Formats: sequence, structure tokens, C-alpha cells
Amino acid sequence: MQRTALTLLATGFLATGLAACGDGGSSGGSILPPPQGPTVSFINAPTSVRVGTSTPAFTVQVSVPGGARPTQFLELETFNPSGVRVQREFFSPQQAGCNPGATFCSFSTDFRVALGDPVGVWQFRITAFDQQNRSGSQTLLITAFQ
Repeated sequence: MQRTALTLLATGFLATGLAACGDGGSSGGSILPPPQGPTVSFINAPTSVRVGTSTPAFTVQVSVPGGARPTQFLELETFNPSGVRVQREFFSPQQAGCNPGATFCSFSTDFRVALGDPVGVWQFRITAFDQQNRSGSQTLLITAFQ
């Protein structure tokens, strides 16, 4: 019984101390979340394509809390099944149908594997950049078949 009383007393002091910490007054600080970089999402993205054709168009959504960079906002890269980058292009917000400084952008694209290109798993990566040069990317894996 004595141990129980001491435990409750110690718990009471601990709770009182914690209540005084971070109570919104001038004595405590605030916890701020780190700034969030851009995020890229694929909506209804394909998983396969026949060599010599394109996939159906799919939607790409980009959330940019720090505002879209005015130039080189998006980077699109394609890697063949051997992992070699075969395409790299940059796009401004206007080319993607967005405004510079926008915090959200949505556009449609497709993916094409040309005749003569190898079968296997291709990588299609889109990277978005904000005005603070933070980036976020998403990679889509697409299987090319004959």
C-alpha cells in the first residue's frame, strides 16, 4: 500500500511538470514541422505497353507546397531495362499547363516504347522542383512486351 501511494505521488508531480511545459504561454516553444517538398503522384498509370505503341494517357498530379519553380519545374527521365537513362527533359510550369508559383498541378501524359527497343521493365521518373529547390519524385515501372 505504501508503494502505491508513492507511485501515485510521483505520477502526480510528473503530470504537473508536463502540463507546464508547452502550454502555449511565453515560457514554451512551438514544434514546427519541417518544410514539405513536392510530391508526385500517378493516377491510373499503366503497368505494361506493347513495343512500338504508347500507353493510354494517364494523369500526373504534383503538389508543391513551396510553389512551382518558374523554370525547369519538372524533369522527366526514362531508363531502359538495362538501367541506362535514354531520355531526360525539363519542362516549365507553363509547358505542363501550370502557373509559376502554383502549389498544385495536374497534367496528362503517356509512355511510348519505340519499335526496336528492348522488352523488359522500363522506368519512367518524374521529378518536381519548388522555389526553394526542394524536389520530390515518383518512378513508374512499365513492362514492355512484344
